[in-house]
Amino acid sequence: MILDELRQQLKPPCPVLDIHAHPCHAPTVEEDAQALITAAKRSGVEKICLSTLLGGYEPSMDECRKSNNYTFAIKEMAHSVFVPFCYVNPAFPGESVNEIERCMKKTKLGGIKLWVARRAKDKSLDPILEIAAELRLPILQHAWNKTTGNLPQESFPWDVADLAKRHPKAKIIMAHLNGAGLRGLEAMAEYTNIYVDTSGGDPESGMVEIALEKLGPKRILYGSDVPGRHFGVQMGKVLGANIPEDIKRNILWDNGAQILPDWVMP
Repeated sequence: MILDELRQQLKPPCPVLDIHAHPCHAPTVEEDAQALITAAKRSGVEKICLSTLLGGYEPSMDECRKSNNYTFAIKEMAHSVFVPFCYVNPAFPGESVNEIERCMKKTKLGGIKLWVARRAKDKSLDPILEIAAELRLPILQHAWNKTTGNLPQESFPWDVADLAKRHPKAKIIMAHLNGAGLRGLEAMAEYTNIYVDTSGGDPESGMVEIALEKLGPKRILYGSDVPGRHFGVQMGKVLGANIPEDIKRNILWDNGAQILPDWVMP
């Protein structure tokens, strides 16, 4: 009885859209897709925005192309579940623009993924942000504020704020609410074209409530960063937050659906 009550409490109030996930790198594409679908289904996740990150911290453009082709192969396993994000390296701005255009011709992209090859304050990101705004694709930008020190080219939240200031027409999702922390929320708050996803670390009491206070109900998106964390663990941040049910639905589905292009979420 107690277990049944707990399951009911942890059941999401609506279908869930995960704005930030990665493959599990199972032995085959089929196994990879099935592992994600099975785990997502247990937590009520119906759509998964997916990017593959091959090549380490400084991937070549060939590794970016291989990453994107792998993402597309997973999408072929379940078109209604997976929303592909194109992974590029701002160290190669011209080639990155070409890769985004290639991916747009190949499939219905949901967005663009940037990791740790260049900090968001670097001007090499500008051509990527320009085409993202033109194509109405959101940018998912990794960010963190580590007490142990960030990687040399790893973005801090204030770098993402600088990016948003330079590109007010672009929609930017700053990854990792818990990684950005309170200082990160303060840095991004005034730039209404920045959103934040709920991923990054284990659940921490009060973080979603503070994000709601700083950003309002429309700028917080559910993101798991699977397989680094489980869908359900990261969803617990939202389900366990002391916020109204309609705000939970905003975070778990509506906000993500509104930021994605209409050909992905008609």
